[in-house]
Amino acid sequence: MSNNAKNLPEVKLGQYKGLAVTRHVRPLSEKTIDQEMVHQTRMRSVYHNSTAPAKRGSRVLLDFVGFMDGEEIPDSRMEKVMVVLGDGKLMPAAEDAIYGHTAGETFRFDFTYPEQFRVEELSGKTAQFEIKLHSVAEKTTPELNEEFARAQGYADLAAMREAVRAKKRKIHEDAADRAAGQELLAKAGANLTVDLPEAMLDRTADNEMRMLEQRLSRSNITLEKHCKNSHTTAAALRAGYRDAAERNLRSMLASRSIAEAENITVSTLEVNNEYRRLSQLQDTPEADIRRVLSPDTLAAALVAQKVQRFLLDNADITTVMDPEKE
Repeated sequence: MSNNAKNLPEVKLGQYKGLAVTRHVRPLSEKTIDQEMVHQTRMRSVYHNSTAPAKRGSRVLLDFVGFMDGEEIPDSRMEKVMVVLGDGKLMPAAEDAIYGHTAGETFRFDFTYPEQFRVEELSGKTAQFEIKLHSVAEKTTPELNEEFARAQGYADLAAMREAVRAKKRKIHEDAADRAAGQELLAKAGANLTVDLPEAMLDRTADNEMRMLEQRLSRSNITLEKHCKNSHTTAAALRAGYRDAAERNLRSMLASRSIAEAENITVSTLEVNNEYRRLSQLQDTPEADIRRVLSPDTLAAALVAQKVQRFLLDNADITTVMDPEKE
């Protein structure tokens, strides 16, 4: 197969049907199901306004403003701020000042800025901050019982547990499929007959080495020290990056070639649906995802998924249940 648009090399497919692969499925312990059942109750926790004093875990609604020598500090006012105490959103001094106060109270506390504060005129000075506490709410988590299960639409607690088990099992089975599909695509790539562009592989390996050195330098670690700590050499690292680049390129070429040979395609509707799914999954506007992920790139990824599914459907599969980790 040739692709003039990408100027990719000619490819001759080797064996890609009937390849052997082992699917490794993670075990599903009763402990995991217990944890998920409890998680279901926590997901349905609700906050109720309270007249009790604020404490760690309370959700508070407040106004916040700072004063220096009786004058309001510019840009220090925040209104209708909602935070859960203990989650680190407020500075510790403010959080400590809130503990013990009830809804409707207005109070002040002193705060001394660090000597080297980013705003020079505040460095080392003591300010007063005023907090108006609009509300204090406490979280109530429903009990895990028959009533809770029925409220979620299940016949009883046992039925809910079986539904949770089935959902978790599917997650593990899907993960096993993805890993096996990737392995099969790599095997199909290894079976290609293709004259790979050596210069491209070298550039990729060199670029990976540069990025590694940049990451290390941010931690003040030299490549030499990293190699010594990892019991390897720079040459071995580069060779590993080059091998990975070759495997990735072969997998990409295999995916394209198999898709062409087996007429595996994706429609515009499928691409649009995937944009919508990613938007919901990442809680990000669809337009933002489209700006960083082109339709062609997304379509290629969907085709690769379909190719891997095809390889799985035509593979010699052995499924094993991995042992539980201690």
